[in-house]
Amino acid sequence: MDIESIALELKRLSEAVSLGQFDEAMNGVDILYQQVNEGAEKDALYFTIISNIASIFIDIGHMKPCFGSAKKGLDILNEHKNEVIEQLGEDAYYYNLSNAKSNLISEKNPFNHTFSSIEQLVEIKTDLWKAIKSFKDINAGKIEPTYIVNLGNSLKQQFRIAEAMECYDLVNTLNLDIPQSWINRSATLIMLNQVSNTFSIQMLEQIKSGYENVLLSKQIPPAWIDHYKEQVAFHKNKISEVCRDAGIEPDLHDSEKTKDEYDRLSSYRKFCLDNNLSLSEHGLYCQCVGSSRDNLTIPTTGGVVGDFVVPMEMVLNRLKSEFSFSRRLYFEYLTTENDYELLHDSCFSELFNDELLGIDVEKLRTAFRACFGILDKIGIAICELLDLYPPNAKVYFQSFWQLDRDNRRELFNRNKSPGLLALYSIATDLNEKKDGEWSFLKKLRNDLEHEFVVIHKSDTPSDIYESYEFMDNIVFIKEDEFIAHLRRILQLTRSAIFSFVFTVRDKALKEKRDGVLYFPNSIHRKDYIFEDKDL
Repeated sequence: MDIESIALELKRLSEAVSLGQFDEAMNGVDILYQQVNEGAEKDALYFTIISNIASIFIDIGHMKPCFGSAKKGLDILNEHKNEVIEQLGEDAYYYNLSNAKSNLISEKNPFNHTFSSIEQLVEIKTDLWKAIKSFKDINAGKIEPTYIVNLGNSLKQQFRIAEAMECYDLVNTLNLDIPQSWINRSATLIMLNQVSNTFSIQMLEQIKSGYENVLLSKQIPPAWIDHYKEQVAFHKNKISEVCRDAGIEPDLHDSEKTKDEYDRLSSYRKFCLDNNLSLSEHGLYCQCVGSSRDNLTIPTTGGVVGDFVVPMEMVLNRLKSEFSFSRRLYFEYLTTENDYELLHDSCFSELFNDELLGIDVEKLRTAFRACFGILDKIGIAICELLDLYPPNAKVYFQSFWQLDRDNRRELFNRNKSPGLLALYSIATDLNEKKDGEWSFLKKLRNDLEHEFVVIHKSDTPSDIYESYEFMDNIVFIKEDEFIAHLRRILQLTRSAIFSFVFTVRDKALKEKRDGVLYFPNSIHRKDYIFEDKDL
């Protein structure tokens, strides 16, 4: 076939997929793939064509759905990885690869996943991280919204609710017509209700609002419309029912009040909410006064059971204390001017080598290191709670899991919960042996502890006196890169803290028995600021 005929056939097959003519498209793409492979020269044009053929196989696999078609697309991508990357780019390759792998997952209900099946999800998540980072690298830090939505979907499947919400909110603020982002944001809020065993009227309002935004889209198939109208009606009735039971009226101006309450928050609390760094369940989806404090706790209003609850709440206090310290250091570095008097007092030698020195930059370094201490403490607490210590009893968050040793995978499956699956998923991001896309952050933390790490402003630090020449293992990193890495590890740590709470809460709720009388033991908040009416 000549190139013009191939291009026309690819266009026809893509249109057939869009129209739902999957059998015709499948038959046509099979024939085309066979024809292209008959004596074709394996040049750049050939690999461009089979890349498009792979995409059609993958789309059929997703939309029909069809396992065999998705597998054919995946096989093409795996067999010709380097050549396809050369033609499409690394970002498009990993995005298509993640789609193909997603189509091969037979279990669609995340609550049925185990510590075996989650490995497929971990691979997909890693591919999407690679696609996003590659796209940013070649597009001056810009994002591809479709990649972000798919990452959110993957994180949602792994119960990483805080991060999934961040993905959808990022895309929705772009005001593009991407209904999948609104659909999955509402689905994530429903999942949050199930995983956290908590809800609010505002949560229900936002679920309903998400489906209303879907109905405004010009990109949804007509067949979807009735379903999402039903979802809007269902949640509208649910809100009325909850308000009636609570003896209150639905507030038609709630969004205006939320904005007013947000405007009255401190600049620091706004920073926490805007940068997805608050430790408030309500703050995951709403910026009203209800998210003005880090009020995340293990107990719920319905009560939890277990002698371990208070000790685990002590752990949570420690995690919140260290996280709030790291977060504050990050905030101060970004918002506070340099204290030149302190820099002057330190009396550094002028070596003209562009290294950032002094208390301000030490805030960044300290905040970064502290996050890994928090994560390790989460690992220790989980091992204590569920008796999951590894054989050598050494606990580092990213590596203590060791699921392939002895019968540990089965041991974890016996203790399976959404929060524990989420913690494992986060750990794989930081584990080099799991091809974790953020494993270099752990290496950077070790370098900060044991090597000389130079944070500098310019692209290439000057070194007039050759102060860096004497040692071989100096690590150089630009200030803006270090800040970006700190923000990422703070957000991963925040996600892990939420997942830790959900893990403990899940165990505490499972131990609660119907018909058993429990003696209440209340845990109250520590308050340091009181209104006159409270005195």
